[in-house]
Amino acid sequence: MKTQGILYYIGALIFGGLGVLTFLQLEKASYKIEAGTFIIISALLYYGMVTLYYRSRKNTFLTVNLVLAILALGGIFFNHVLFGTH
Repeated sequence: MKTQGILYYIGALIFGGLGVLTFLQLEKASYKIEAGTFIIISALLYYGMVTLYYRSRKNTFLTVNLVLAILALGGIFFNHVLFGTH
């Protein structure tokens, strides 16, 4: 089996398990929708990155990873500006 196929199966297990746990543990429908949306977006990013790694040049993959890392760090430090405070 190819490494790409193994990564797809691992992703299916991870995100499938997260989906099952989310819908078993959360009570409110709004929480389930929010968590489900996050899981779906994360799964799409994961599968997109695996596909990008195997179908394109490594520089493109590293550039996309760098952009995602910068966005994640920006989200951490500017969370209060983006979403307000409690």
